[in-house]
Amino acid sequence: MIIHRIRRKIYKAFHPIVGEIWMLHRVVEQRSDKPEQRELEVTPDWLEQKVLEYQKRGYIFVSISETLRRIGGLENNSFTPLLRRNKRRFVCITFDDGYRDNYTLAYPMLKRLNVPFTVYVTTGFIENQMSMWWYPNEQLGISTEELKALDSEPLCTIGAHTVSHPKLDTLTRGQQYQEIAESKQTLENILGHEVCHFSFPHGAHNNDTLDICHELDFQTVVQSWGAPLRRGEHPWPLPRINVIQP
Repeated sequence: MIIHRIRRKIYKAFHPIVGEIWMLHRVVEQRSDKPEQRELEVTPDWLEQKVLEYQKRGYIFVSISETLRRIGGLENNSFTPLLRRNKRRFVCITFDDGYRDNYTLAYPMLKRLNVPFTVYVTTGFIENQMSMWWYPNEQLGISTEELKALDSEPLCTIGAHTVSHPKLDTLTRGQQYQEIAESKQTLENILGHEVCHFSFPHGAHNNDTLDICHELDFQTVVQSWGAPLRRGEHPWPLPRINVIQP
């Protein structure tokens, strides 16, 4: 136990905190009364104030690609930890699932503040082909044209988030591969370029999931929980902080 604590202190000394990845879902004018939906929702004003608060504290906001650069980098599919220290801590904002309000409400506010962000899209939700069972009878998915508009914005990065939003660790390896590879390919067909980043639905994954993400050449994968990022953090997977409005 004592040895473990000593090792942890040494690790922290050589791997200081450098930033955070925020996990969000919806941005709405009025939050739901249902707890399971409400915890996925923030208002534009609240999110803007949180961004301004962090900027006032000296944080800078960066893209997911810049996040990878700041903790290290990938060369020939191998991770190379960054040894030099960045003076300012950073935040990377990410949204899961692909809600239309990411385009209609989050995007205008973040563009006005010149803040980069990433949207991980569940491709079955595009054009509401599949329903979001946690929002029954609601049509919340982003459209193809809105997705293309987001992708044309330099501040925005589009990432993959499977086809149907399953818990990947409950699927066979073949089923996982189909969910991940098909979502990547669908987005690449829509956008006309490679999609390099991936988010686990529900944060659920196993060794097969990680192997598949390597095979598909994703640069980063992110999960649904964790802590601040440390220098030298390996991008398989990166921890995120779940941002919940009180």
